[in-house]
Amino acid sequence: MSKKNLVAQGLEGLKAETAQRVSRVPRAADANRDPALPQQFQPAEVPAVAPALVPPAFETAALDGMEQDKQVETLEAAYRDADWAEGHSFQIAKMRGSVRKGELLQLLLDRQAHEHRGLTVGDYAESLGVKRQYVYELIGAAQNIRVLAPLIEETSTPLVASQAAVLAPLYKADPEAAGLVLQAAKDSGKLSAASLTEAAQELGLLPRAEVAPAPNPPLPPAPVSVSDATGRLAFADAYKVLAPKRIEQLVRKDPDAVLRQAEAIEAEITKVQRRVDAAKKAAQKAIGSGA
Repeated sequence: MSKKNLVAQGLEGLKAETAQRVSRVPRAADANRDPALPQQFQPAEVPAVAPALVPPAFETAALDGMEQDKQVETLEAAYRDADWAEGHSFQIAKMRGSVRKGELLQLLLDRQAHEHRGLTVGDYAESLGVKRQYVYELIGAAQNIRVLAPLIEETSTPLVASQAAVLAPLYKADPEAAGLVLQAAKDSGKLSAASLTEAAQELGLLPRAEVAPAPNPPLPPAPVSVSDATGRLAFADAYKVLAPKRIEQLVRKDPDAVLRQAEAIEAEITKVQRRVDAAKKAAQKAIGSGA
């Protein structure tokens, strides 16, 4: 074999070997290229294709050759996957966004990006569309979700920042216990930071919050004095003064005063009744004489 053919054969063998080789040098972020390989051995660049918003049709060809029961099982499994994805897509997107934003903010702060732009941290945060007080919340949320990544993957349960804030400390202390808390919260019917906290308290992993004593009930209005009641009494006043709820409150406070008040009202009503009787007699007498 000629020297030229030997060289050509060696190049072909090197290409085949490098095509299967995984480089330990990190790849460029914007291309499927390996910096460890010479230019002539780099793979052809493939333009990035954005994922379709509308999913492709289900490939029924995958069912070919299956027994009917196996086809049904396959379709049911696909349906359950679609149902799960529909219900969790927003949570997944929010969780992924929180992690990415928080970690990028941490990297930017580490590199003093605000000083590079000649801005304060607050002004720099505003330039990125986030308030300063939320910068560290996003960073903390990213750290918590990153800690919980194994549990999230194992249970297929996306978590938002408030939920991760409850679970992350528990997971660091005891991953298995954190898993029990997550399952208990899900079993309650609504996964939230509150249900996670309650589940952790039920399992004795978090202390229960001390319940503040109920505020003292408002004091009932002071009883109307006997003289006051007598001085301004009318039937409408008496009806209001003797309202059952009001009397119930007053009796608990000062039953003797209520009794005196009731007796004074009764005496005044007796006087009024006498005048009513006299007025009726006078009216009846006038009606009789006119007839």
